[in-house]
Amino acid sequence: MTTVIEVREADRECVAALVAACSPDSLRRRFMMGGPARPAEVFRRYQRFLLAGPPGGVALLAFSGGTPVGLLNFVAEIPGEAEVGVLVADAWQRQGIGTALSRWLWASGRWPGWTVRATVQAGNTGAEALLLGQGFRPVPAYERGERDFALVVPGWATMTDVMKEAVDDQDTARTDRAQRRAAGADPRCRGDRDAGRGRARRSPAGVAAALLPGR
Repeated sequence: MTTVIEVREADRECVAALVAACSPDSLRRRFMMGGPARPAEVFRRYQRFLLAGPPGGVALLAFSGGTPVGLLNFVAEIPGEAEVGVLVADAWQRQGIGTALSRWLWASGRWPGWTVRATVQAGNTGAEALLLGQGFRPVPAYERGERDFALVVPGWATMTDVMKEAVDDQDTARTDRAQRRAAGADPRCRGDRDAGRGRARRSPAGVAAALLPGR
């Protein structure tokens, strides 16, 4: 990525502008909505989650030239566990915005040892690549058509090595080892405690945990 971006905590006006810059298709994938995904309605309905801040979460915006281009939401369900979601404006997708936001979050050093989860639609290769590149690994899914991922956050130095291995390593076995370094050492990530119980997981805002962009 060559675009210079600035990352700072989100505010209502800028988040609304970012949502307005997203296509209905991107928003529908982000929230796994079955019907129309009109930007104004999406912001009204989900603003509590999109603007989540301390102590129950973090909302980070990426800017380019003063324009909001991406949003990362990190929402704690209980102490030590959180869900992460990324939304990137259509014109800025596949330019490393999600990766830059994630790196900023991990570099803050606030979350070592936390279990972080994310869910994407099956076949959403862009979102899956973003997660795997950050050291997440698949765990048993709750619903058909979805893929769940988890990461136990290591220290930043280790996290940097994990992300480098996941991106650069072309050997499957070694890539799997990189992901296990980030997540597999913690028994909490050997499987989800509620998997297979027929309960859809929800964020604190009541939003289904399908929080990553569609492409």
